[in-house]
Amino acid sequence: MRIKLGKKKRDQYFRETGISHIDFLPERAYSMDGIRVIPRKGTHDFYMFFVPREGDVKPHLGLQENETFLDIGANIGSYSLRIANDYKEKGVNVISIEAHPDNYKALCRNIACNKLKNITAINKAVSANKGIVNIHERFHSGKRVGSDLYSMYDTFLHPSNVIRPDGKVIQVECDTLDSILTLCSTKVDVMKMDIEGAEVLALQAAPKTLSQVRKAIVEVHGENLEAVKQIFSLHNFKIEVTDAEMKHVVGTKQMNGQA
Repeated sequence: MRIKLGKKKRDQYFRETGISHIDFLPERAYSMDGIRVIPRKGTHDFYMFFVPREGDVKPHLGLQENETFLDIGANIGSYSLRIANDYKEKGVNVISIEAHPDNYKALCRNIACNKLKNITAINKAVSANKGIVNIHERFHSGKRVGSDLYSMYDTFLHPSNVIRPDGKVIQVECDTLDSILTLCSTKVDVMKMDIEGAEVLALQAAPKTLSQVRKAIVEVHGENLEAVKQIFSLHNFKIEVTDAEMKHVVGTKQMNGQA
């Protein structure tokens, strides 16, 4: 493409169409830092795994021996796989919850690619009740967001992230976090949540889970910051907002001498 158009016109084409250089990579396994991933074409999968991001979150994701990490809104597993791989010798288990069916398939493919036995993947949306819910395709600055980012809301409060009326709508199973974890028969120690605006609904319906975890990291969307902080306060978390732009809220509790 560079030979045919020249670098300037090629880059202009990429900007106007939203196409990236990585869209031309073969769909095969790529390895970095001990993790193997098969990025899907036409998505941001490669960036999600191999380009540094959310540096304010990673310092809060330390696990102790035999603990369980819960990844809510796991997408294709960028957090789940790294934690499962980094802590596999310490008996750490990972529960990955992802609502979108295509993301879930990619997550399972990446788990299998790494031959990880300490991850349980669940294809459900986390919400305030059990049932069926619509998830809506999200767009960013007029373009579809890569890696199939969807929201349970048909409106979105951030001006550059909107749900378009002509976007796809998918029906998926939903359940409360407490109910899902009861079926898993496990106690969670550290959890990360990024569910595109549904975080307040999910947290309000998870009193048992919030009473157990020692650390919770939630990416807040729209105007949900104060509501998330209030829920954390009710469950005796020490609260920290790590990034003014992304609004990651970290709740920490002292439990058995651990933080």
